[in-house]
Amino acid sequence: SISNKIENIIMDDKLKQQINSWTKANEDRKVIDLLEGISPAERGFEETGLLARAYNYVGEYEKALVLLESIREVGEQDTNWNFRMGYALYYLDRYKEALSYFTKADELTPEDVDTIEFIRQCNIRIPFKSRVDAFWAWFVQNEAELSRMVEKRGEYDSETSIRFIEQGVGLIAKNVHFNIGGNYEFTFSVEGEAHLFYLYPYLIYRMPESLRDKWHFFPYNPGTDCSFELKIYGLDINMEEVYVCAKYDDKRNDFAVSFYEKGLCSLPENQGHGAFCIMMEIMLGEGLSYRYVSKVERTDRLEEGMFPLPALRGYIVKTLKDNGKEVLENPKDVFVSYQLDPEENDELRYDVAIGSTNFSNLVSQYYENNTTLFDKINHYGAQAVFLAFPYNNISAEHQKTILDFRYALEDRIEKEILDTDGLGLLLGGAIGTCCCYMDFLLYDVKGFIEKVLPVLREYPQYSFYLSDFRQHCQLIRLTDAEMEDC
Repeated sequence: SISNKIENIIMDDKLKQQINSWTKANEDRKVIDLLEGISPAERGFEETGLLARAYNYVGEYEKALVLLESIREVGEQDTNWNFRMGYALYYLDRYKEALSYFTKADELTPEDVDTIEFIRQCNIRIPFKSRVDAFWAWFVQNEAELSRMVEKRGEYDSETSIRFIEQGVGLIAKNVHFNIGGNYEFTFSVEGEAHLFYLYPYLIYRMPESLRDKWHFFPYNPGTDCSFELKIYGLDINMEEVYVCAKYDDKRNDFAVSFYEKGLCSLPENQGHGAFCIMMEIMLGEGLSYRYVSKVERTDRLEEGMFPLPALRGYIVKTLKDNGKEVLENPKDVFVSYQLDPEENDELRYDVAIGSTNFSNLVSQYYENNTTLFDKINHYGAQAVFLAFPYNNISAEHQKTILDFRYALEDRIEKEILDTDGLGLLLGGAIGTCCCYMDFLLYDVKGFIEKVLPVLREYPQYSFYLSDFRQHCQLIRLTDAEMEDC
């Protein structure tokens, strides 16, 4: 009857309220006793999920997994079910499996802070360094098959080859772009994602010696001056027939590029612009294009001074050298200085007055409270962090002493830990009115902490802290100073 259905709904609501009350009070055993009193045949999806949650909270993760597996068919598209699966697997140290469930939970219900934090923690526990080594182990194991793909390209279906190679690059992260070509060339592609310029060179650095005499690996498309034809948007375009002009800005040290080709310029503007950028990136290489081309626009006619696209790379390189500039294709090799007005704020780095960095966007996003780059880096098992150490005296003389100390410590960490053990990359640093900061991209956070602790303990006058390169995160206190912090 309708009255009985209403009564059951009320009872269910009362049950949920009681369970939630016990959960908030950390009385999960009461939840377990109550729900275990209901026979499995009578427990529904929600009750089974709540029982699994209670077992998770008391640390009986295997029991939680058994319960969750019993309702998998219904649960696979449910946010809570995926989160609870990830939770149980995470605390069983099965981080890769846990990551897949937390990722699914995030897809179903985006922006949940607990889910995002678990995703970050899973990625840290599958560090970039170990992922890179796993990729190279896979490559060496399958080298004979990969060689045949190069030598007998016509005998392989391209989709089959791509799926096979994706098994290997998938050990690094999802959606890793690559190209395998003649002469045993294997090229990773950054596809406009700036953070990959800081990660992929480490991939090549870790390449086994057994492959070096035969295979040619590139961390991003290196570019070419050889002309070719490209089919795009129904057009067959020869690179020699695409004309360009590059205007150099010596203050900004970059180029504004304009282009003309009859077919390209007959396309809708966004298509023509996109097609040219693809061609330019192929010819210039991803590094040179990202680093030095600030603006791209098309013209409606062939203008005086224009030249064929294949000559653009040589023109840019020559222009830079003629202006006394070093040609640095990777943004990680280019350090810039910045100045800020110190502010009162509970977050670190707001006291910064001056700093230097090779990753300006990461610094900017910190102050914007934007974690986009931080999370893209974390997706690969790497982590953007900074070491902070407070100091008391803020006189100009003391600031110089502190700055010299920071530089010396940075050099030591870089030479003794980062370079020697392949644990990360120095991104820069800053000095504030209260703290000094050293910025790093770590390929193995745990390994870095183990190595850096003995070094930092040699400086007992300072307390050292490790922070993620984002606001509102927990600090790790690495050492205690013998003097009072500011």
